[in-house]
Amino acid sequence: MRARTVPRADDPRPTQKCWKWTPSAQKVFRRGRMNVPLYVVLFAQLIRAAAVTGSIRVSPEQQLLEASISGRRTGRLYCRVGIGFHLQIHPDGRVNGSHEPNQLSVLEIFAISQGVVGIRGVYSNRFLAMNKRGRLLATETFTEDCKFRERFQENSYNTYASVAHGGRRSGRQWYVALNKRGKAKMGSSPRVKAQHVSTHFLPRFSLHERIQHGFTITERGQETKTPPHRDSPKAPAPKTSIGTGQRQTQPVKYWPKYRFG
Repeated sequence: MRARTVPRADDPRPTQKCWKWTPSAQKVFRRGRMNVPLYVVLFAQLIRAAAVTGSIRVSPEQQLLEASISGRRTGRLYCRVGIGFHLQIHPDGRVNGSHEPNQLSVLEIFAISQGVVGIRGVYSNRFLAMNKRGRLLATETFTEDCKFRERFQENSYNTYASVAHGGRRSGRQWYVALNKRGKAKMGSSPRVKAQHVSTHFLPRFSLHERIQHGFTITERGQETKTPPHRDSPKAPAPKTSIGTGQRQTQPVKYWPKYRFG
């Protein structure tokens, strides 16, 4: 509703008009002002609902990744080639090996399906992948290139072959491998084979998990050993009784001597 205009008496320009709020106009303004918080709440709810619907739309690869997080293993992959290297993943996407274990070599191995795993760098938060040329790299998102087939060798080492890429004509698999200098080798190289030392990796799990298992084992051992320790003080009890018996025989032996002497 439009407010009425009343000219002011002290205004030197009587032609100009000033605005004055009427009671009806004030009521309309107050009603609209009271509804502003309701509009804000409704707008916030709409934004939240849009965010929830957007988060529900997850790719199949992401759903598969979230479902496999439960069977993860945290540790390091040690390759015995050369002086020995730990596979490490850098935040910039590089993949190589380091002789000394560090935070970049801490990896998380999680199962995707039977015999197929994914490898993620804990510090870099990137996934190990192999492109169509056989080159090792690290990606921020989990794709088909990040799937590797894990196989156990007779020498207690593991090999990791790419699931998405390999030799189409020859049928040869492309493996994750390191050279003698600790650099990543091309999986498409004909020298990279399952029998070669450069493709053999030994999973080394974190010491924290070993310590926890060790404590549980020692606690069980202590519980089994505690009953003998509790019974051990009872062993000298018969010795004391024997000693008391000897002391009782001694006064009997020398008692007549003190009586008649």
